[in-house]
Order: sequence, then C-alpha cells, then structure tokens
Amino acid sequence: MGLFSSNFDRPGPGVSKDEPHDNRFIHYWKIYGRHFWDLSKLNLLFAIPASLLFIACIVIAVKTNNAILAGLPLIALSPFLAGLTYETRNFIREEHVFILHDFVAKLKENWKQFLVNGLICYVVYEILGISISFYLRNQAKIGTAFLVFASAVSLMILFIFTAMQFYIPLQIVTFDMKLRQMYKNAGIFSIAALGWNLIGFLISGFLVLFLYFLVWAGQYMPLLLMVAILLAVFLIWSFWSYTINSLAYPTIDRLMIQPVLKKEAAERGEYIKSEKDFVDDDDEEDDDEE
Repeated sequence: MGLFSSNFDRPGPGVSKDEPHDNRFIHYWKIYGRHFWDLSKLNLLFAIPASLLFIACIVIAVKTNNAILAGLPLIALSPFLAGLTYETRNFIREEHVFILHDFVAKLKENWKQFLVNGLICYVVYEILGISISFYLRNQAKIGTAFLVFASAVSLMILFIFTAMQFYIPLQIVTFDMKLRQMYKNAGIFSIAALGWNLIGFLISGFLVLFLYFLVWAGQYMPLLLMVAILLAVFLIWSFWSYTINSLAYPTIDRLMIQPVLKKEAAERGEYIKSEKDFVDDDDEEDDDEE
C-alpha cells in the first residue's frame, strides 16, 4: 500500500452519533490518534510548497540581505492554508476527508481570500517586528517609560492579531462572507476566548522556538537537523493546524454556528441539544441509577 495510492484519497472512518461525550482534552487526543497517518499525509502535502517557498526566502535573504524582501514568498504560502485548515477542521468535526482531493479543491475555492489575508499578515507582522526591534535598539534614546508603554502596546497588538489568525482561516473555509466581517468576528473572538487564545499563542511560540533550536543545534549535531526536517515534512504543520483549530473551532461553533442552527430548528419546530443538555442528561441517568 503506497503513500500515493488510492488510499490517499480515501475518507477517514465515521463516528457513531451515540459515542460518549468526552471532555475537550481527551477528545483532542482520541481524534489525533485516530487520524495520525491522515494528518501525516496532509502535512506532506502542505510541506511541499512550504519547503519551496522557504528556500526562496533563504535565497532572497542571501542575495539581498534584506529581511523584508526575504519574507515576501511567505505570502504565496497562505493559500495552501485553505486545504490544511479545511481538513483539520473536518477531522475535529469528525467528518469525512479526501486528503488530496479536498486539499486541492479548497485551495482553488478559497485562494483569493487566503492570499489577501496573507498579505495583511505580512504587512502587520513586518510593522510590529520593525517597531519592537526599534524600541529595543534605542532604549537609551527613547526613555524607559515610553519604551515600556510602546513595547506593551506592540505586544498587545501582536497577541490580538495572532489570536485573530486562529479564527480567520476557519471562517474562510466554513462561511461565505466578506473578509472584513471575518476580521470583525475574529477581533471579538480574540477577547471572548482569551484563555484558549493564550494557550494557542504559547503553543505556536513554543513550536517556532523548538524548530529554531533544532535548526540552530543542527549546525553542531546533524542528527537534530534531520529531526527538524522530518518534523517539518511529516508532523509539525498539521499538528499546529489541528491543535489551533481544536482550540478555536468550539468558539466559532458556539457563537456563530449553533445560534443559526437553533434558529432554523425553532422555525421547523425542532430542538437542538447544547453541551449543557448532554451534561443534564448524564446527571439524570446518574439519578435514575441511584
């Protein structure tokens, strides 16, 4: 059974609607374990363009010695997040995924909005990077009080904007709306789910630093460089996307999807259970047993 055989497009197994309700942490690992090989294949699909574009960044950096120009190829990577986000979202929702077909289809369907968002991210992160670097280099000239204030504002903007990026790709592959509205929603979610966003921010930062350490240490221990390459090819991208979407999707589901479903169900005279209802049902069963 080859990696690129017909099984590459085979959907994952479904899940019974009567399966017990797990907490988020257990649910996260159960799904990850169930779809580990599918996520590895998905990671490989994303790693191919990512590797080529990162090589382009290195070439431009060497030729121009300009960090701003060197980051330009990363804008072209953003459309490939469409396939990555769509499929990891479907794993979270326990819906069928055709790895290769869905990746290409969602890339074609959503590339424009992802490209525009990628351009916005590039501009914002470049401005923040230049600002923070400037404050740190000119501490004596700027003054301690202003430096602390400016740095705090820059870091706050960095956190909020990064948290917004946890929700914008999910909205693009889930809803048909203007990017402007998605940014407005993401701004609300960045505050409404502050705790989960902080966890996502810390996980993202840890993964970046971990890969950086492996690459840096790889200069002295080639084995670590090989580990970094294998992680980038088979694990890190899909793991990051699956983890961030696992943190972000429940907020989108609670604040955007469920209200619409409940309204439509009410118009049909139906009722949709919420998570609270599942908890209440479990309590009633325990009372009956007593």
